[in-house]
Amino acid sequence: MRGGRLLIGLLAPVLAAQALAQAQSTQQGQQGVGDFYGLGDYTYFSDTTPKPTPTPTPTSAPVARTTVTSVAEPSAAPARTTASTARTVQPAASSNAVAAEPSAQSSSSTYTYPKGDMAAARAAAKALATPARQASGGIISSTDLPSTIPGFSSGTQPGEAYADDPDALIAAGGSAAGANEAWQLVTDPGRKVVTVPAGDLTRAQDVEKDPNSYLAGQSVGGVDSSCKPLPPNGTTDYYEATCNKGAKLEETPATCTGRMDPVIVDTLRYFYYGVRDQNEGQGFARNSVMQAKVSAGLCRVEAGTPHICDAQIELGAGGGNVESYRKWCKKQSSMRTNAQLYSCSAEIPQAEIPAHQNYATGTVYLRKEGTREVTLTRNEGSCPALVSDTACTATGPEVCTEGPETRIIDGVSVTASCWAWSRPFTCQRITQASDCSDLENGGKCTFLRDECLDDPQSGPCQVTTKVYKCPVPTPPSTGPKQYICGDDVYCIDGECEPVEREASTEFKDAVVGLHALGQANAEFDPDTLTLFSGKRQTCHKPVFGLVNCCAGKASGLITTAAGAAAIAGGPVAIAALATPFLTMFMCSNDEKLLDVQDRMGMCHKLGEYCSDKVLGICTSKKTAYCCFESKLSRILQEQGRPQINKPWGSAKKETCKGFTLDEFSRLDLSVMDFTEVYAEFVDAAKLPDEIETSRQIQERIKAYYEAKKNQ
Repeated sequence: MRGGRLLIGLLAPVLAAQALAQAQSTQQGQQGVGDFYGLGDYTYFSDTTPKPTPTPTPTSAPVARTTVTSVAEPSAAPARTTASTARTVQPAASSNAVAAEPSAQSSSSTYTYPKGDMAAARAAAKALATPARQASGGIISSTDLPSTIPGFSSGTQPGEAYADDPDALIAAGGSAAGANEAWQLVTDPGRKVVTVPAGDLTRAQDVEKDPNSYLAGQSVGGVDSSCKPLPPNGTTDYYEATCNKGAKLEETPATCTGRMDPVIVDTLRYFYYGVRDQNEGQGFARNSVMQAKVSAGLCRVEAGTPHICDAQIELGAGGGNVESYRKWCKKQSSMRTNAQLYSCSAEIPQAEIPAHQNYATGTVYLRKEGTREVTLTRNEGSCPALVSDTACTATGPEVCTEGPETRIIDGVSVTASCWAWSRPFTCQRITQASDCSDLENGGKCTFLRDECLDDPQSGPCQVTTKVYKCPVPTPPSTGPKQYICGDDVYCIDGECEPVEREASTEFKDAVVGLHALGQANAEFDPDTLTLFSGKRQTCHKPVFGLVNCCAGKASGLITTAAGAAAIAGGPVAIAALATPFLTMFMCSNDEKLLDVQDRMGMCHKLGEYCSDKVLGICTSKKTAYCCFESKLSRILQEQGRPQINKPWGSAKKETCKGFTLDEFSRLDLSVMDFTEVYAEFVDAAKLPDEIETSRQIQERIKAYYEAKKNQ
């Protein structure tokens, strides 16, 4: 903790000097009334000699400025006249206070102040301060200050003596400077010079962008318990992760069944005679019974109504002497009636017509005519519907579920090899689905936009791709955690380390620019006269599926060296370095190569498009990339295209063309951000101009104190 506070003490005068130099530069260029550095506003600093034109200060002769503040009497603000006339001090009339600072120029270590009456300046300041001191003295007697202000003392303070002797203040300041620890640290040429790795600077910038996340609720003098963890070292890389919501085609099993249906062709009729009930005993059926059968639909009345004796003869009466029997029968008074012929579709049980008998044939019925046949027809059941459904596909042959066997149908024996069967199918059915829960609830990714996979889209989008911005996974740090505290800088396990100077990036930018020119020469295509051309590559992923051949940066970054070695080693080496499950799910070699190149930072993602669809529903999508020869080539393409209004094409059609010579000549590399590739060219380079600036500030501070000590 002590090191952190010493560092703050060290930086305070340096920053003050920088702020002073900037303020002087700004104020000297202004022409408004009452400029802080407009020494001509005061008569005792008037100088009629022409002022020389300022020239840049050589590094061997550093320039330092000091501030001597003079406070004018209230209402003694100077009135500015024309630029060529002298200034006059107006009588006191208002409460404005004007400060004046003499400009000190150095030649070697000797300081020369502007020409003017320093005694008059001091006198004016004293005239302002004396009444104020006298007025403030009455406050002590009229107000209970000791109980109002903690630590207040009404005694004479040591600093009051400087009000009557300003020169003593200068001498005391010079003397104290030599014994001040912070001053010694700043001006000591042998002090430790520290450096800051590029990753630490990035972390500091992360804190600067969102200080409340790290310092909220902290106060000066923070202790370990109030420290917050710092962001990890290095620049945070991001990638676009996608998920899908909407219509999903699911494969569901389906089975249809069929059977053999019997078809009965029945022309068979059974004939009976019915008579009056009182004549039943002569071998007939009662008319009352037969009429009931007619009403039930089993029988119908036929046209024949023979004499009852003739009906008996048909049923076998008379034996071998039929005509003699006919004559005898018709003479009987009880037989003077007719019989009614009936035909029935089924034989009537004898119990219902016990007297009816055919003695000639030995049957109950008179006779039977026609036939009864049973044929079998194929009933496909639910199979035709599945066969005609374009979303269904048969997955196997018919399987017999009943038979072979013989069955009795309406008294007819029927034999079939298979009476019933089934057939398996697989059908695509539309359901609503989502695989976005991990991205939505993970807490690490930020939603960017929605994209519709329908191609072409007609009506509401059926399948939507949701795009998220996610940080690239980084391996866990093996070192101790680092923190930032309320008034500390960087701390490791409670011990603060000093702020280290970060090198300027100008040298890195120059190196990257030179490398870009060399890369342009290496990637120039004489056939197409283009530079930094890429190669279109794609990978696939089923919508709502588990297989993902487009993992890429989601699996973490890999170094350029490791990726280049794998690419040089061929498919086996690439498969060993690619995301493990790509090999498990048998993604193509080109997709494994794309995985490695994307994780190396060489590919620009164009987007996704539907590659396969069923029933108008997207079932598989492809992600398209433009992959380049190097990470630098990708950065030039990504940041150069907006400069020359050359947008990327659609994910389905972009061909990854390079820049023409004219397009490349119009690129402004100076405004491009090459931070991503700095580490590949320069390792924490420190520029002479930064070191020299630091040295000049140190010398100016030291020279100022030395000059005051010698006055």
